[in-house]
Amino acid sequence: MPATIYLITGGCRSGKSRYAQALCEKLSSSPIYLATSSSEGDYVDESMQERIRRHQKDRDEKIWTTIEESLYPSVHLKKFEGRVVLLDCLSLWLTNFMLECKAFSMNEDGNGGTISKNDRLSAAERALNAIKEEFDKLSKQWNTTYVVVTNEVGSGTHGSDGIARTFVDYQGFLNQYVASQAWRVVHMVSGCPNVIKQDYGNSKKSHSSIPTTANDKDDAFILDKYLSSRGLKMDDKGYFIIKLCDKRIVASFYSCIVNDKGEVCDLNGVKIPCCNGSKNTREPMKEWSARTAKELCVEIFEKWEDAAKIFSISHAAYVGREAMRAEQSLYDNGFYQQD
Repeated sequence: MPATIYLITGGCRSGKSRYAQALCEKLSSSPIYLATSSSEGDYVDESMQERIRRHQKDRDEKIWTTIEESLYPSVHLKKFEGRVVLLDCLSLWLTNFMLECKAFSMNEDGNGGTISKNDRLSAAERALNAIKEEFDKLSKQWNTTYVVVTNEVGSGTHGSDGIARTFVDYQGFLNQYVASQAWRVVHMVSGCPNVIKQDYGNSKKSHSSIPTTANDKDDAFILDKYLSSRGLKMDDKGYFIIKLCDKRIVASFYSCIVNDKGEVCDLNGVKIPCCNGSKNTREPMKEWSARTAKELCVEIFEKWEDAAKIFSISHAAYVGREAMRAEQSLYDNGFYQQD
């Protein structure tokens, strides 16, 4: 199973990096920024320094981890496990390999260089193959999500010399290669995202290939109704209230734990307030808000340290089922009522 790859492409100042950054922050609370250009070096001029400073200012240092790697980011694969990685950008990454392979030496038409056109193309081909090999190492790590930024340099003016035209060609080849592996490709125009590829993979095909009838749907509805009406033994330490609010699935855990004073308390015996401001409603011990059932279950059962002290398997299964029902209602614009 390969990594999940989002490719964000577009022209200069089209909003690529801003869109990519926002996407990463939606997916993760601690994304990695993989910079393919170094903030130091012979090729970093004042214009590049200003661009780097602007991107750094846009990122919240409290949540972002920055890694600078101009050629071989696969050396950081261990750090990428289970993370969301913003690779910014393919164009600078290819430039680094072009420089490494001497593809930017001047040609023989009087511009002061010694490299021939064939040698330049051969160097560019070596650079492309090297970056493809390195990208393949990244994409084979299944539990990493990459958001990759690139440039549609071929959409601009025609290159004025052979070097510029060679770079445009090989940037296009690299973009096509990454796009072929991407789950989604977004083309940015004037800050507006346009999804030009959405690959649902085999999951959608396998699901749609199973024929169902109205009777099948009715049988499923009857079974679900029966399972919803049966009695369930919940944990004596508390219970969940799940609802939809502001386009989110909200889960609130209410404690039933009582301390020596007869007060409802948390796991540490600290009293939980019995009302919320002017509202005469009991306050939850803990609350979560998520966009999907999977995100909600990850937050509760994987990230909440006290989950194992509170939940039985049946209670966890109940929360998971309700989260799925809530998600379906949320995105179908339906009515949700907790069982």
